[in-house]
Amino acid sequence: MRRPQVLVIGLGGVGSWVLELLARSEGISYVVGADFKEDWGQRKVNTIARGVVLHGYYPRLEFVGIDLQDVDRTAEIIDGLQPQLIMNCATQQTWWVRYQHLPPEKAHRLSEAGSGPWLPTHMALARKLMLAIRACGWQGHVINSGFADASNMVLARRGLAPTMGLGNIDLRIPGIQLEVARQLNVPVRNVAVYAVFHHYHLRCFRNPPPGGVPRYFLRIMVGDRDVTGQFDTEQLIRDMPPGLGASHGDPVVASSGVKNALAILHDKGLLTHTNGPQGLPGGYPVRVSAAGAEVFLPVGISLEEAVTINETAQRGDGIERVEEDGTVIYTDEAVKIMKEVLDYDLRPLKFDELDQRAKELIQCFRALTQQ
Repeated sequence: MRRPQVLVIGLGGVGSWVLELLARSEGISYVVGADFKEDWGQRKVNTIARGVVLHGYYPRLEFVGIDLQDVDRTAEIIDGLQPQLIMNCATQQTWWVRYQHLPPEKAHRLSEAGSGPWLPTHMALARKLMLAIRACGWQGHVINSGFADASNMVLARRGLAPTMGLGNIDLRIPGIQLEVARQLNVPVRNVAVYAVFHHYHLRCFRNPPPGGVPRYFLRIMVGDRDVTGQFDTEQLIRDMPPGLGASHGDPVVASSGVKNALAILHDKGLLTHTNGPQGLPGGYPVRVSAAGAEVFLPVGISLEEAVTINETAQRGDGIERVEEDGTVIYTDEAVKIMKEVLDYDLRPLKFDELDQRAKELIQCFRALTQQ
């Protein structure tokens, strides 16, 4: 039987858009969507299949029920399908629910702890997926959506690194290209950007912290001309017209992931940006091909410098450091805030405690929303 080109796991906000966009892409003929909600997931695949036919696309779209908590069964499914590529869009709690279900003052206070404390909710299922992949011996690339700035690095410390992430740094680049093109009156396609940003940078560009925006790297080229010096880069990013947030931004996040998937499947050698490549923290310029995602830095910055930029910035997301065994040590400020708002003990996160810590964190959040 012909192998599916992509197995999309998790058909929530981002995953549904990933499946939708893949099904409308040239050169895509067979995709499998997977979710633990089987009736809903099958209906989602049926709906997408009907919509793409109206636009003249006829890929083979199928659904399979999958529960990532069951590592053995997940391994059997992957081994049976033998997809060329896996896109993991499964998470136990999306980031924007904090703003949807909490009073603004509590949501704002929690945001000051950063995204690091919520790592278990993004990473516990990714860990199970990577364990299943190891168990069945499948050889292929994995694009991981769940806070890959940190989760891919932690997984890498245990030999379970996904190939790359999606979103985050990749979401900032088009806005920079558009704004530079507008100000210099040049075609957008002629503007190239090389950036080293952590997830935390994306938040603090618009709302700088008391100490200012942490160090980052940004080079802007128009053709073969370096035009970076023509801009106050922080102001450039801060003044970009805002887009929609929360679930309204899911199509853009999914576009990032689909772009990465197509570059791998079609061996494009695409110069782009992603987070968590090669198990590294934060985001980087990369070349994406059938070989995966290779960090591609311009002259003027070393890989060591780029990693240091991201390791420093991740403290703004509440992560002090990640030990060699994958244990996550949190900042004192993040520990304080999580205790204050959620009554949650943000002790060091050990790799084998991810499931229990995710459960505890979600319980604390639900208790707060029900007060």
